[in-house]
Order: sequence, then structure tokens, then C-alpha cells
Amino acid sequence: MTVEQIRTIDKNNYFEVLKNFDQQLIDAKNIAEKSTGAIKVLEAGLFHNIVISGMGGSAIAGDFTKNIFTLPVPVIVSRDYELPAFVNEHSLVIISSYSGNTEETISAFQDAVRKNATIISIATGGEIAKLAIGNSKLHIQIPAGYQPRQAIGFSLITMVSILNTVFSAGMSPIIDRTIAKIREVKGQAAEVHSNNPMIQIASQIASRPVIIYSSEKMFPAAVRFKGQISENAKLLAFANTIPEMNHNEIVGWETVEKAAKENFNVVLIRDKNDHAQVQRRFDIIRSMLSEKTLVTEIQTEGETYLEKFITLIYRVDWISYYMAIVRRQDPTPVDIITKLKNALAK
Repeated sequence: MTVEQIRTIDKNNYFEVLKNFDQQLIDAKNIAEKSTGAIKVLEAGLFHNIVISGMGGSAIAGDFTKNIFTLPVPVIVSRDYELPAFVNEHSLVIISSYSGNTEETISAFQDAVRKNATIISIATGGEIAKLAIGNSKLHIQIPAGYQPRQAIGFSLITMVSILNTVFSAGMSPIIDRTIAKIREVKGQAAEVHSNNPMIQIASQIASRPVIIYSSEKMFPAAVRFKGQISENAKLLAFANTIPEMNHNEIVGWETVEKAAKENFNVVLIRDKNDHAQVQRRFDIIRSMLSEKTLVTEIQTEGETYLEKFITLIYRVDWISYYMAIVRRQDPTPVDIITKLKNALAK
């Protein structure tokens, strides 16, 4: 793999988007800080629950946010046209749509208005911004010009900043530390040579569908990786959790022969703070599945979940990017999604 090869395949220069991810995090933090005054007036004690509404990358940012915080109220991620029935005037609803025109999220915004919830919206503009202005709701404008999945830094840091401000969680220094870590990872990830571990993993798993297993806590990273493999590398991927897969999916492996190495790969996302029994299950699963197919492990980095998640996002994004290059697929276009949206519009 060479820089010249990358340039001929990556016609939309996704490479530069990944290289600038640390700046995206900085910009997201600065944008969120401008809304701090408006958010501070919200009293945490008024909220009985928090709902994050979005689809795709926006919803996954919500999944990460939910698992980063330990709050006195439940945090729910909603991927639907309607919000959960419990939403009312004691709910904080964060509406997130990168384009501002996601039809499910527009519907959820309207539902939140009907239910008299406190609403904060995040979008580049579109119908969501119009609804926020028209209903006198706080709207946080993020920059346009990205594919939605490329803008997860804006969505995630903005959501984290909102909850950090409402609940005085002291996350700001952790955000700064995370950005510094991303700069370290970038120095390694953006080097196009055979010793780059992200290129090595991509080369190993790019030729066949990927099955990703993680703990429940790390599952947002598995879902992110699954989506990025599908969208960037144009390759099927699947995700499940341990221990859940031990109670059902594992049975499907009984009849899988060693020839499965030619059919798919397995990736385990592991964290040192996973429950001790989950870690034992990972060890056993790795031993069992290694007899049947190629198994690759990705370990988390960092001391806090914000650091772990954002570093994981960055690493798996690079891996899926290099998988696309190995497969000679331009990672940016998602033509089938556009085709689906056009069919729905008709």
C-alpha cells in the first residue's frame, strides 16, 4: 500500500478528514462552550430522564455518551419517529441530526414539543434548526461539509459537553487529555507503511465479512466499527456482546468448520475494566473460535471511558479506511443509502 495508491482510490480525500479529527474535537469543544451560559440555567434536579434522539452516527454518539457518564437519572437513546411514552415536562431531550433533515429525528423533535420536554438540538441547519428557532428551543449549530459518519466528533463532544454542564461532571480536562491522545494516535495511524498496526489489521480482515464482539459497556464501539466497515469498506459486518452471545449465538459456531477462515473474520474489542467474568468469557471464546477462524483483538486505551471511546473510534475509523483501500473502494460514497432515501421520497 502506497500514498499514490491511496490517492487513486480515495477520490474524496477521506484521509485528510481522519488526519484532522483532533481539530474536529477542538472545534466541537469550542462550539459547545459558546452555549454553556444557556445550558447552565437548566437545573439538573428538574430532569427525571434524558433522551438522545438520532439515527446513524448521531445515535451512536448518543450510545457513547450514555456509557461515558454515571448520572442520577437514566439516559436513553431513541432511534425512532416517536419518543418513549415516559417523556414529559421532566425530560431533557437532545435532538441530533447532522444534516438537520433526518425524517425520523424531525418527527421526534415534534413529539418532544408535544410532550413539553426541554429540548436541545444539534445540527448543521436544515429542518431541525428551523424547528428549534420556531419553537424557541436551544440549538447548537455544527459545521457542514462532512459525511454524517465523519462528523461524530462534533456530535459526541457536543453531547458530552451538554451533560457535563447540566450535571457539573468535570469533564473538560478529560476532553483536553483525550485530544492530546488522539494526536499521538494520529502520528502512527497516518503513516502509510507496513509497520502501521491499523494497516496490518485492515489487511488481515478486509477480504471477508467481519463479526465483532465486545462487552456491553464497549458495545457502542463495536456498533461504530460495524457501521464504518459497511460504509467505508463496503463490506458486511455484524456485532454482538459478551456475555449475550454466549447464551445463543455461540451455538451457531458448533457446525462451523475450519474452512470458515475463508468466509469471515472475528474481532474482539476488549477493555481491562470489563467484568472479571466477561474477561474469562473472552479468553474462552478466543480459544474456541481461533480453532475455526482468524481472531483479532483490539484493546482499549486510556483511563476514562471518554478517552477509551474516542480513541477506539479513531482507531477503528482508520482500520475501516485502510480496509476500503485494500478492497479498492472509495470510502466516502454511500450510493445505496442515497438510493433508499430517494425511493422513500417518492
